Amino acid sequence: MMTKPPLDKGNFLFGHSIKFNNDALSLVKNLQQKHGDIFEISILHKRVTLFMTPSATKHIYLDTEDNFSSKHGWEFSLGKTFENGLMLRDFDDHRFHRGLLQDSFRRDALANYLQIVQPLLDSWIDDLQNSKSFNLYATIKELMFKISLELFFDEIDSSRQKELEKLFTDAIKSATSVVRIPLPFTKLRKGLKARKSLLEYFENKAENVNTESNTLFAELVKTNKHEGGLSNYEIAEHMIFLLLAAHDTTTSTLTSAIHHLSIDQTFYQELREECSEMSYTDTTDLKNGIKGESLFSEAMRMYPPVPFSVRYVMRDTVVDNYKLEAGTYVAIGPLVLHNDNRYWQEPEKYNPRRFLNTEEPNEAYYPFSGGAHTCLGKFFASYLFKNVIYKLVSNIEEISSTEPLIVNPAPIPFPRKDLKIHIKN
Repeated sequence: MMTKPPLDKGNFLFGHSIKFNNDALSLVKNLQQKHGDIFEISILHKRVTLFMTPSATKHIYLDTEDNFSSKHGWEFSLGKTFENGLMLRDFDDHRFHRGLLQDSFRRDALANYLQIVQPLLDSWIDDLQNSKSFNLYATIKELMFKISLELFFDEIDSSRQKELEKLFTDAIKSATSVVRIPLPFTKLRKGLKARKSLLEYFENKAENVNTESNTLFAELVKTNKHEGGLSNYEIAEHMIFLLLAAHDTTTSTLTSAIHHLSIDQTFYQELREECSEMSYTDTTDLKNGIKGESLFSEAMRMYPPVPFSVRYVMRDTVVDNYKLEAGTYVAIGPLVLHNDNRYWQEPEKYNPRRFLNTEEPNEAYYPFSGGAHTCLGKFFASYLFKNVIYKLVSNIEEISSTEPLIVNPAPIPFPRKDLKIHIKN
């Protein structure tokens, strides 16, 4: 017998929006204990049915019958600022755009990107070697933004770096704002203003890009200058979303991983041994870095870049024997699955060794979304992550920290408070 999920209305005015923004994992786990794995809540003034089972997560991600719209699912949160990004496109339109963007993530292009970022990583290491400590999140965020400038903005005038960093930051903050009307002084208003400026920047830059530079921006422009390719405006729209997908997610992943290494000295030394004879721009070498990959996998398990994925129900359908009506919203939560002790041993512990010598993938592991919307840059994310980690461990004898890392895991993972990492050379 098909049933309707139980409803938890939350706060009279804001539903669950504020609690979700403050601590989504605790909120959903508490509701899960009360209602079970499937229930309905109110987020940003929309009613959303949450499915916290591996079977429903797989069903909704794969979406073999095109029942679930990613575009309409995300547009009430990301849509205004990141309109027409890849995650905000559906079905044939999504497949067309993804096919065009895919070429910018081919193997030789990734190797070129890694080559481009080496001087930045070397400069970062030089700074660390001349320091006794550093602020973890702030330092990684700055490094990732410099890398984004090199790969995404293409030959940026250094005098505009701060300006573009503010535009990008304003755009990201708008996506998580509880206020969804662009009133004066709101995050959404600032985000929409930032989007307009970034669109103008990328659209104008696409006219004069140096296609020999091998940057991601150059590859995207080069790939889509043929008949049936993208317009400069469409390229600009994709660049804004790729910045969101690449920058903050990599920053949060590296932050949690480096903090763990500041505590687990044994694993730190094992990583030093693994990368001792490795080329950081050879994707085969990087792919074979098993311990580096296990650290990456655990960071993605603890704090997945997309903790919850929202979809809009296009037509009446059934998931896990629950009836869903057209015009409603559903969400699946990798963050919750990744922290469920039914599927993981001691999920609250940061333990990269759980991903060593695993013969079968865990049915509750969804670090890169899934189905047609599987992360386009997942291999580059892994390679860049390993580059940073391997450069760190091979050049710095030891790091340590006495402070805990407390992360707000959703809607985009970030630490509630920065902390010091101490360096021993």
